[in-house]
Amino acid sequence: MAKRLYFIPKSSYQGLIVEKTVYFPEIRGERAHSMKKTLETMLHVIRAKESGGEILEVSPYGNAVGKACTPGLLKLKGEDGVAYPVAALYEAAKVYEEGGPYEDLKSKRPEEILGDQRHRHAGSLMGFHFENEAFTTNPRHKFFDYLYIRALKEREDLHEALLNAEIVTDVTYQMSSMYLSPARSVSYFISLYREGLLDKVLSSSEEFDRIYTMTFP
Repeated sequence: MAKRLYFIPKSSYQGLIVEKTVYFPEIRGERAHSMKKTLETMLHVIRAKESGGEILEVSPYGNAVGKACTPGLLKLKGEDGVAYPVAALYEAAKVYEEGGPYEDLKSKRPEEILGDQRHRHAGSLMGFHFENEAFTTNPRHKFFDYLYIRALKEREDLHEALLNAEIVTDVTYQMSSMYLSPARSVSYFISLYREGLLDKVLSSSEEFDRIYTMTFP
């Protein structure tokens, strides 16, 4: 059986979003074909479990909005006025025991970032440094979510479509080997927008930490 996470952007006693797991028959075969079939099967099972609502797939296999929200395509304008992919900004901000941040990575191509040896020889990941602010690794995906929320706030052209989503998925997310999920990040953005907390959560790092971990009655 295959297993994936999906997210409901709705505040609750669990926090700003609800995280759920779905199990479904595993599809084997050529990657592109099997991934499309996997997505179809996964969505069918999710629809059977949930009461309805629009599903947004955030991956190269999603619709135009879902594709635009992938970390390689979604961009955030830096202090220099240049817009960089969220994925590159995340890698460029990493701080290790013996090095980092490596800010030159934000303007590199994905294959160059992947092949950069500095990440492999700088010790354990200690945190992140971005725009003169430090971010911890607890939880591991918090800084990634922060970048996403900021980037999506700038993309007003996507807001209407995002707010229509009741469930957010990412068929490419492997729970056993990945801790960053664009679908999770998008869900946080949607929930914050609906709660009217978007401006406040980005007003300072302290407010982000406080609101990011809020629970609701």
